[in-house]
Amino acid sequence: MRTLKFSVLLLSLWATAASSAVNVQRNSDGSYYTAVLSNGSTSLKYDIVFIGDGFTSAQQAAFNARVTDAVAALQAMIPYSQRMCGLNIWRVNVISAQSGVDHPKDGVFRNTELDCRYGNPAVGEAERCIRSDSPAKCYEAADYAPDYDAVFVLVNDTQWGGCAGGLVFSSIAPGFAATITHELGHKIGALADEYDYYVGDGSDDNRTYLGPEPGSANLTKQTARASIKWNALIAPTTPLPTTVDTPPGVVGIWEGGGYYRFGIYRPQLRCHMRSTGNPFCAVCEGEMRTILGNNCTFCELNPGSLICYIRDWSKYTLVWQRPFRLRWPFPPCLTCPPDRLFDDIIIVLEQLPLGFRLQVVDERGQVIAESRPSEKGLQVEFKANRTQQYFVEVLSSEQATGEKLTLAPQLFRNGQIEPLPE
Repeated sequence: MRTLKFSVLLLSLWATAASSAVNVQRNSDGSYYTAVLSNGSTSLKYDIVFIGDGFTSAQQAAFNARVTDAVAALQAMIPYSQRMCGLNIWRVNVISAQSGVDHPKDGVFRNTELDCRYGNPAVGEAERCIRSDSPAKCYEAADYAPDYDAVFVLVNDTQWGGCAGGLVFSSIAPGFAATITHELGHKIGALADEYDYYVGDGSDDNRTYLGPEPGSANLTKQTARASIKWNALIAPTTPLPTTVDTPPGVVGIWEGGGYYRFGIYRPQLRCHMRSTGNPFCAVCEGEMRTILGNNCTFCELNPGSLICYIRDWSKYTLVWQRPFRLRWPFPPCLTCPPDRLFDDIIIVLEQLPLGFRLQVVDERGQVIAESRPSEKGLQVEFKANRTQQYFVEVLSSEQATGEKLTLAPQLFRNGQIEPLPE
């Protein structure tokens, strides 16, 4: 009887979706996915779904652990670590009949659910590039998650490899965490590889690039300073092309990248997109930071501050024929503890049209802070004395005369709406 009870429990735990062509594990609560990191609505966040290939029913705990390792890799590397608020991460457990994946070069083939394999050099493929011969199955498995922007397939193999296109792949070789962060650089930031070869066996590492200007943010064929995409990051005294990295980290144009040795340039000598042992270069980091930052709220990007975040412009409609000043009171130190006299205040106005500016004044009319651009709009920061009253002011210019502006101020403190004073 004891043996029978154990068998029934096992069948219940590993139940699968009977109607699916893909063998997906059903969780004990009846769901087919697990929320590994949930930061908000799928319509607002960048959703990554991890699925596995070559993991048998007995190896699902190992797959779960590797997904945990992958998330830890993101949490440990800039700029992912600073933009985790923009991510939702889901896990779907796919069960394969056999462990491992195909190695066509070595004549090794496995019966796996998603038909993943390493590249076949016999047909001109780079062995390091993992792919699936049944991508529709990968997407079918990912469909069990609430949503996805990236589908990341972890293959149960310890030979180094990875690739990114419509799908993202990585093996679980030692050090695979760096492959996770590198391959997602391709998917999220559309960043190009910066190394000089494609195949990786020494046969194609001396080629010259003759194509058009690359579309990725981190490669260029331009050598004229004004035409370089990242010109704003290059010091006026840096020679172009760049050959001296003193002190380390010089931004310029370094020859080699995009699988070519000559005729194409990257921003820095070392970058995560060239060698995974390095951090992202300034250009790649900036691109990733901006993209992922768009999926974070201002409150998430600035935790711990008292935040006034005005995001809805539908309550008031104004049309004017001359410059104007609109003022409303800002409640001082809503959450100041008794032993704290000052509080750091951040105010943001989103989507303010051109011709307007934002400032904060005290009860005497003295300007305390003036606006500057931020990721979410115009922003002012100041240190408020809890004993004083402050006012937020929106000012128009002559150029804005006759435009239409709608306002509906909302006050947010760490992401929670607070009532505004009448």
